[in-house]
This record gives sequence, structure tokens and C-alpha cells, in this order.
Amino acid sequence: MCLDSLLATEGIGGAEIILIDDGSSDGSGKIADDYAGLHENICVIHKENEGPSASRNLGIEKAKGRYIFFCDSDDEVVPELFKKIVELTKTSSDDIILWDSELLYETRNLLVPKNRGFFSHNGLEKVEKTYTGKGILETQLRNTGDFVATIWLGAYRREFLISNRLFFEKGLIHEDELLLPKIFINARSVHYVPERVYIYRIRPGSIMNPEDMDRAKSAAALMYVYPSLYDYYDEVLAGEPLKDLIEGNLTKRYLHMIYKYRIARYGYGKQIDRKRLLKTAKKFRHKLMALFLYVYAH
Repeated sequence: MCLDSLLATEGIGGAEIILIDDGSSDGSGKIADDYAGLHENICVIHKENEGPSASRNLGIEKAKGRYIFFCDSDDEVVPELFKKIVELTKTSSDDIILWDSELLYETRNLLVPKNRGFFSHNGLEKVEKTYTGKGILETQLRNTGDFVATIWLGAYRREFLISNRLFFEKGLIHEDELLLPKIFINARSVHYVPERVYIYRIRPGSIMNPEDMDRAKSAAALMYVYPSLYDYYDEVLAGEPLKDLIEGNLTKRYLHMIYKYRIARYGYGKQIDRKRLLKTAKKFRHKLMALFLYVYAH
């Protein structure tokens, strides 16, 4: 379905499609080879299993095009809308071309809409418009208090990623949450197309299915991601208005994770910087949550 939707997009024949077989054992590597045999613009790379971050980094390294778009194998694009993105990449000099997504939940072989606006860039005008990377974050944070940190909601100029050393951290889950803020902060121009170009599919057994998520693994990853982002914001945003806004958002996410995953049971209580959480919390309830950590996580 993923490849079929891409190939159904008018103009896609001029784009390079790289399929990375990350040590699969379900026959998908053979399927990828079959597609490559039928389409000249498809190439396949077979490699040992190292996870999505290593595969995406390899894609950045091997790609020859000006823009890179990461499409997960479970998902698809809307061909009629993705056509516009393909056309934009031919003439654009923006660091990022950004869009929204539809969210579908797969159950009993049916696809049903779920939380339709979840992967939309809420807080932005629903008109095609160009922002700075910091500007698009500040606009969303001021208007909604949040932003979406998801890699497949955009196409990224390859030279921009490479020159700023913006790569995924190998072996890390929730890798988008660590990298996307850095991508936006470094981007000089972000062109927003207010269309649901991408279809994100949640299926039973998928890595992001909440029912099957390994919470211990997620907690370990996020206990690395969130403190790392505080340090990054200290380094690159000192003295800027965005720093206060984005730290407040990070604290909200951090507190939500602490309580949702009940991370104290995994032994991370002493690693939590309670003073920093209390200092950067913006809403009263978040301050109360931070204060309660002195009792809850010890």
C-alpha cells in the first residue's frame, strides 16, 4: 500500500525511491526487490537489523535527490496531494516543506479515522505560507502550547540536514522527538502546505501501538531525550524568547511521560531534575505535578 500510493503520484517517476530492508524476516525484502525490478527509480538496500534510525541515516547518505522524505512502510500518501509536494521540490529552496496527516486505526481489516487532528500543525494559519524554523515553533507554541515532532510530516533539503549534522541517533526509539526540534531550530525557511498529505496507520502489533508499547524501553529512551533537549536549548537558544516557550512545552511532555509510564518503578526517580521541572513549568497544574515528584519519585 505504501509503495503503491507513492507510485500512483503523478510525477513520481522523476524521484528516487530508496527501500531499505533492515534485516527483515517476513519476505518484505523480496517484495522490495520485485518492485525495483519493475520500476527504474526504485533501488533496494539490504542490511542487517539496526533499527529505524540507522536505516534513515543510511537513506540520507545514499540519496542523490535535493529533498528527502521518510515514509514508513505501514503508511501511505494521498497521491493527488503528494503530487504538489513533488512539484514543489523541483523549484523550492526551503529547508523544509511541511504538511499535515490523516490518522487511521486498523482493526479487523477495517480502517477507521481516529483523532483526526492529532498530526496536524495546529496553531498555524490554514493557508500556504513560509516561516522560519524558529518562527513556526514559536507560532504554534504561542497559539496552542504544542507542536508536532514527527519526521514524516515533511520533506527536508538533503544538504541542509548534512551541513548541520542533523542525523537520527542510532539505537534510539522516540528518535523523532530528539531530532525534530533541532531540525526546526536550524531551518532558515519552512514552507507549510495545509493539506493532509500523509496517512499514518496504527495497526495491532506496530511499534507505536499503545496497547503493545514496551513502556520500559520508552521510559529509558525519553529519560535520555528530554534532558538532552534541555541541554541543547541552553546551548543554542540562550536569550531568545523561544527558549522559554519550548522549555515549557518540553517540561509538559516530560511530566506527562513520568506519570504515564510511572517511571519511578524503573529506577529513574533520582535522575529527574525536579528543580528544573519546577522552574520551567508554565501552568499551575504542571507546577503541582513537579512539586509532587519530591514525594512520588525518590
